[in-house]
Amino acid sequence: MEYQKTGKYFAQVAGNLEAHAMAELEGMGAVVTGLVPRGFRFSCDKADLYRIVYKARLVQRILAPIFSYKCHSEKYLYNQALKSFDWTTLFGLEQSFNIESNVSGSHVTHSLYAGQLLKDAICDRFREKYNKRPDFKLGEADITLNLHLRDNWATISLDLTGVSMHKRGYRVSANLAPLQETLAAALVYLSGWKGDRVLLDPMCGSGTIIAEALMSYCNIPAGFIRPDRGLGFMPDWDAMLYSQIKTRADSEIIPLPQGLLCGSDYTSASIDCARENLAKLPGGEAVDFKVSRFQNLPRQSGRVIITNPPYGIRLGNEDSTKLLYNELGDFLKTKCPDSEAYILCGSKELVTELRLRAHWKKSLKNADLEVKLAKIIVKG
Repeated sequence: MEYQKTGKYFAQVAGNLEAHAMAELEGMGAVVTGLVPRGFRFSCDKADLYRIVYKARLVQRILAPIFSYKCHSEKYLYNQALKSFDWTTLFGLEQSFNIESNVSGSHVTHSLYAGQLLKDAICDRFREKYNKRPDFKLGEADITLNLHLRDNWATISLDLTGVSMHKRGYRVSANLAPLQETLAAALVYLSGWKGDRVLLDPMCGSGTIIAEALMSYCNIPAGFIRPDRGLGFMPDWDAMLYSQIKTRADSEIIPLPQGLLCGSDYTSASIDCARENLAKLPGGEAVDFKVSRFQNLPRQSGRVIITNPPYGIRLGNEDSTKLLYNELGDFLKTKCPDSEAYILCGSKELVTELRLRAHWKKSLKNADLEVKLAKIIVKG
């Protein structure tokens, strides 16, 4: 496989998080070797790779390249995928497979069609050997392959978790438009919060920001309850080494002090949802949840506030959104002295509706929507 020859892997990252994800992986031993939109190439040894897959919070996928080639036509995409690699050595007839595909700037213009060509090539290779083919699943499968075709250069990789790494496994229920876990982790990371002050999410919804703050403070690996599948398909997979790394990481989990994390929401359904999700994590029972409108929360100084206020369809109209942001700004000013707030605003225009000066603003992406994270310093 290509990764065995080059020692290089690829990290997929959500928009505008590339630099932060690079810093995270470099802290785990990775050496970044190339940056592209929404991702970067890196090299590391086997132990660091396993540690990255199990612990990284800000990346979406870790891919191990199988092979790559210049590809100017649909026929060549199929033929090379059929002949250049023996897929029967990677997985068996009894195992299902899935393909994630992405195409840009190439002769093959449709991602789904490119994935279909790769699927046909893999199935035909199995038919040549066994006169049978493995099952293909559109959802989660035993093994997930990734096809990336950019500027007529095709790279086929093994997905080392088999699912997007934002799926931590603790979310058993969700309210309307939940924040993706990797973005919530990025908010905690960008806030610089280390547990030295109480952290409050006054509009916590299903509790994703609180869950990511808990995992960060308690050193809970991102893959602690995620049902990963993918690493075991690597030809050089070392189950004993992975077990040692996992055991070491799990031994570093620390308890959460009661009251360090607080969440509130105005509906009991949201708080029930948040409690159910946090119950899946060690320390989740120590989070203080309250059913309350943020406007009615008590005054408390010296807090860190991280929140994702609703906007757009979650509120219904522009006037309602502006009013909510006005009231959130008033809440920070009157009830959060000597505090820092990190507000994920639905647009740069909404930052001004807080009616407080932003210490800084950072551009992020919530799915495909451009949003702004604003840091507000509230003095006493």
